[in-house]
Amino acid sequence: MNESQLNIQHYEDEINLKELVLILWKQKFIIISSTLVAAILAGLSSIFILSPVYDTKLNIVINMPEIYNTRYGEYTLPITTNEQYINLITSNDVLTNTIANMEYNASEVSVDSLRKRISIDQVNTKADTEQNSFTITISASSAQESLKLAQTLYDNYIEFLDIMTKQTAISYYYNSFSIELKKSQALLKSNQEFLKKNEELLATIPQTINQKEAMRAIQGEMTNTSNYVVLENIINPNYTKVENDIILNRQSIITIEDSIRMYNEYLEEISKEKQAITKYYEAGKVGKLESSIIGVVKTNVYLPSPPVAPSQKTSPRNSLNVAIGVILGGMLGIMIVFVKEWLKKD
Repeated sequence: MNESQLNIQHYEDEINLKELVLILWKQKFIIISSTLVAAILAGLSSIFILSPVYDTKLNIVINMPEIYNTRYGEYTLPITTNEQYINLITSNDVLTNTIANMEYNASEVSVDSLRKRISIDQVNTKADTEQNSFTITISASSAQESLKLAQTLYDNYIEFLDIMTKQTAISYYYNSFSIELKKSQALLKSNQEFLKKNEELLATIPQTINQKEAMRAIQGEMTNTSNYVVLENIINPNYTKVENDIILNRQSIITIEDSIRMYNEYLEEISKEKQAITKYYEAGKVGKLESSIIGVVKTNVYLPSPPVAPSQKTSPRNSLNVAIGVILGGMLGIMIVFVKEWLKKD
């Protein structure tokens, strides 16, 4: 293509661009009207049609230990990471109790719909360490509802964790002590049988030995006894051995009986704890669980500061929606103008 052809092409492009600008300018009222209508509709929809959303944030710190001490000994918690603990805030039990406490209509607010209104974000506080600070965002249609929902959710979450850890500890100790009790009972029976045999054996063993009679019995086998001092009676070592075994056996029996007594006491206490948990669930998880098991949740899961009601809604954002309406309305207006011009040419 030579220079003259390039100039012609450039000139034609300028004409086409001018024509487009002139067309848009002549039909500017259509574009402006379309833009204004779209912006007004977007604004009205944002204000009067779209439901407002308010967010309340909970900053939850979790420092749950791997092992904690109870009056029954050390207990290793089944959950090992803080992330696993925080995810339980959206568990079915927590959400079901929250729906009931908030007096939501179950047909309108389900567990799944409530779960979608809760988001969990991690807060990176220290590098190369396990995450222990989490931000929970709770959404609702008003500022006060959002705050109340956040507080109710947190209270139910703490109660759920507290009961869960106590329940698993109680089940663990009940099973452990039941097994140890059976072992101790079997060991006690074995020791009692062994003691009885030793006592019967001891009754057949003379406590002393008459050494002179023993020497006379073996005199024929000895060539010279003049160098020996012979006592008439000495303690029978076999008798002493069996007697010592009996003493040790009785001590073992006393120790085992003490263990059995302790296991029975613990099992009786833990049975009451199990009954309290059963009663709690039968009552529909209403009220507080009466338990003597030391809880670790309320001292290791906490809010550094209480939640506050949001001062403004999160969505819909009126200015953003109006801006989007302006852009879409302008594009629609330009499209209408081009369609009209195309129809005129046809």
